[in-house]
Amino acid sequence: MRKLACGALSVSAAIFAANYILPRGWLPALAAALAILGLGLVLLKRKWLLGFEIAFISAALGLSLFYAHSAFTAVPAENLAGAELEISAVVTDYPRVYDDYCSVYIRLTGENTPRLKALLYDNDRALALAEPGQHIRLRASLRPADTRYGEDYDYYYSKGIYIIANSRSEIELEGKDSALLTLPVRIRQSAASMVDRLFPADTASFMRSVMLGDKSGLYDDAPLYTALSRAGLMHIAAVSGMHMSFIAAFVQALFGRGRRGSLVCIPLLWLFALISGASPSSVRAAFMLTVLLMAPILQRENDAPTSLSAVLALVLLVNPYAAGSVSLQLSFAAIAGLLCFSGWIERNLLQLIKNRNLKNVLRSPVRVISASLAVMPFTVPLLAIHFGYISLLSPLSNVFALWAVSFVFCGGFVCCALGALLPLLGVCGAWLVSWAARWVFLVAECVSGISFAAVYLDSPFMWAWFFLSIAAFAAALLIRGRPLLKLFYPIILCALLLAEANTLARWYYSSGSGTMAVLDVGQGQSLAFIGNDAAAVVDCGANGTMDDAGTVTGAYLLSRGVNSLDALVLSHLHSDHVNGVLTLMELVDVKDIYIPYQPQDDEGYLPRIQQSAERHGSTVHFIDSDTTLELDNLRMTLYEPAAKGDANERCVMGKVSLDDYCMLFTADADISAENELVSEHDMGDVDVLIAGHHGSRYSLGKALLEALDADTAIISVGYNNYGHPTHEVLERLSAYGYHIYRTDLNGTVEIRPQRQD
Repeated sequence: MRKLACGALSVSAAIFAANYILPRGWLPALAAALAILGLGLVLLKRKWLLGFEIAFISAALGLSLFYAHSAFTAVPAENLAGAELEISAVVTDYPRVYDDYCSVYIRLTGENTPRLKALLYDNDRALALAEPGQHIRLRASLRPADTRYGEDYDYYYSKGIYIIANSRSEIELEGKDSALLTLPVRIRQSAASMVDRLFPADTASFMRSVMLGDKSGLYDDAPLYTALSRAGLMHIAAVSGMHMSFIAAFVQALFGRGRRGSLVCIPLLWLFALISGASPSSVRAAFMLTVLLMAPILQRENDAPTSLSAVLALVLLVNPYAAGSVSLQLSFAAIAGLLCFSGWIERNLLQLIKNRNLKNVLRSPVRVISASLAVMPFTVPLLAIHFGYISLLSPLSNVFALWAVSFVFCGGFVCCALGALLPLLGVCGAWLVSWAARWVFLVAECVSGISFAAVYLDSPFMWAWFFLSIAAFAAALLIRGRPLLKLFYPIILCALLLAEANTLARWYYSSGSGTMAVLDVGQGQSLAFIGNDAAAVVDCGANGTMDDAGTVTGAYLLSRGVNSLDALVLSHLHSDHVNGVLTLMELVDVKDIYIPYQPQDDEGYLPRIQQSAERHGSTVHFIDSDTTLELDNLRMTLYEPAAKGDANERCVMGKVSLDDYCMLFTADADISAENELVSEHDMGDVDVLIAGHHGSRYSLGKALLEALDADTAIISVGYNNYGHPTHEVLERLSAYGYHIYRTDLNGTVEIRPQRQD
C-alpha cells in the first residue's frame, strides 16, 4: 500500500509542478530524464532504492500525462485565439440568465473545431430558454479560457472548460441528444426548482448552496456572504467531503461501519453526486469516500494516507489542470490535516476533562474543535495565498453551526422528497429546516462581528504577523512538555503579536499627515484616506475584475488598523463607482454616507444602499450645495453637482486634504463640468489629480489642467474595452509635466505626505 502512496504522490507532485512551475516545452525532456533515471536505478537491483525508482518513474508518468493532455486540450484552444468561425455544439447545462446577456456551457461538435467543452456568451439572450442536450449552430469568436479580464485564470481549465465563445450571429436551435446524457444536470435543476418552491425567500439560496453547491444566489446576498466568509463557514456552501460525510455518518448509524454499511453507503454517495449535477467537487468527494469505504468490502486494512494520495492522483490523471482548482487544494489539505492532527488534538483535549460524565457530554464539541484546528496547518497558507485573509474563529463557528448544517443538509433532501409526494408536508418541513438555516446565519453574523474574526493580509505588518505566527507554531513542535502547551502557547503568542501588528499598522499609516491611496480595484474607483484620527473613502466600485471592490477596500482598511469610516462619499451611482459599497459596509462601520442630490440610479443601487445604511445605523446625506467636512486633519470639500445632464455630469467632485496636502477627484465628469468647476472655485492648492473617468478622452480638458498646480496624476483603471486611458489623455498629462501613475500598471498607489512644520 505504501508503494501505491509513493507512486501516487509522485504523479501528483509532477502534475502540480507542470501546472505551476515548469514551462510546457520542458516537460518531454524532463519526463524522459526522470524515466531514464528511474529505470537506471531498477537495473542496480537494490531494495533500498525501490522508493526512488517508483518516485522517478511515477513523476515521469505525471509530466508525460500533463503534456499529452495539454496537447489535446489547451494547445488546440490556444490555436483558436482570435478566430471567428461557424460552430456546431451541444448545450450541456442550463443557461445562466442576466440582465443583458446569458451564458451556457456547451460541447463543440463541428469538424472545424476541437471537440472540447466551452463557455458561450449570448448577448441577445436567444439561449435563455435552452435546455441541455439541444444542438445549436452559430458564428462565434473564440479564445482560450485561460485568461479573464486580461489576467491568468485557471478556474475554467480546472473544470475541463477550455474555450470561451462569444456569439456573433443569430443562434439556430435544433433537436436534442438522449436525455440520459444530460440526466445529472436535469436532476440538479429539478432539485433546485423544488428548493425554490418549498423554502422561504430568505433561506432558499442558502439551501441551494448547501444541498447542490449552487452559490449564485449567495453571492448576491452581501451581508450573508460576508458573514459566512469572515466566520470561516463558506466551506458549508460548496459540495465537498463534509457533505458526503453527513451521508456516510447517517448510513453507518443505521447499518454499522462494516461491509453492509459500505455497500449501502457507496451507491448513495454517487446518487448524491448525480443529484448535485456531477460537478467536479462532488465527484471528487465521492471518489475519496468510496476508496475509504472499499476497505471493509475488500476486507483490507483502511490505509487513509494511501487512499487519499491514490484519489488525488486519479483526479489529476482524469484532468491534470484540476491541480489549479482552489477547492481541490483546500479539500485535500483539509483531509491531510485531519489525518495528521485531529486524533492527537482530540485525545489531548479530552485528557483535560477528568469527570467521565462531562467528558461524554463534551466529546462531540471537542471532536468538532479538534477537526477545525487540525485542518488549519495546511489550509491556512492556501487561504492566505489565494484569498488574502484568514478566518481565525472558524473553530468557534463550527462548534455552534455544524450540527445545524448537518440538519439543514439532510433535512433539505427529506423535504424535497416529501414535497414531491405531499407538497403541504414538504412546505411544513422546509419551514422547520429554515430555522436551522437561520441559526447558521445568526452564528455567522455574531462570530463575524467579533474583532479579528478574520485577519486581512493586505499590509506588510499583517504579513509579518502571519510568518511570525507560522514560526511560533513550528518552534512549539520542538519544545518538550505537555502536548497541549505546544498548542496553547503559540496561540497566545499569535494573539499578542496580532494586537501589536494592528497597533503598529494603525500608527504607521496615520502618523505624519496620514495616508492617501488610490486602490487597485480594476476598471473603477476607490480612494482611501487615513488621517491622524479619522478615515474616509471616496467611491467603491469596479467592473472588469475578479475582485469585489468592497472586499479590496475593506481589506486595505482593516489591514491598516482602520475598522470605521467617518465618511463614505459616492460621486454617482454607476456600478464602477458603487457596486462594492454593500460589501464594504459589512466589513467596516460607516458613520455618514454622502450622495449627490436626486442621483440618476438606472441600476437600482440607491434603495439597497439606504437599506444597508438603516441596518448599520449610517446616516445618508444628499449633496445639493458645496459641503465641507472637517475630520481632524482630514478635510473634504465636496462641490455641488450640476443641475442637469447625465449621471457623469451630475456627479460629486471634490478635494481631500491631509493637513496641507491636497488631492482632487473629478469622478466621471466630462470637460464641460470641469470647466464649470474651475470657473467657480480656486484649484491652485491641488498637489495630486485623480484623472477623470479612468482616463477617458472626454475628461481632463485644457482649462482644468491649466488651473491646477499639481505635478502628479493617478489614473484608476483596469481591464476594459473602452481604450482607457486614451492616448489623447496621456499626451495631455505629459504635455503639462505630470508624473503619471496607473493602477493597472503600478497597482495600489499610496501617498504618505510629510507634515510641513
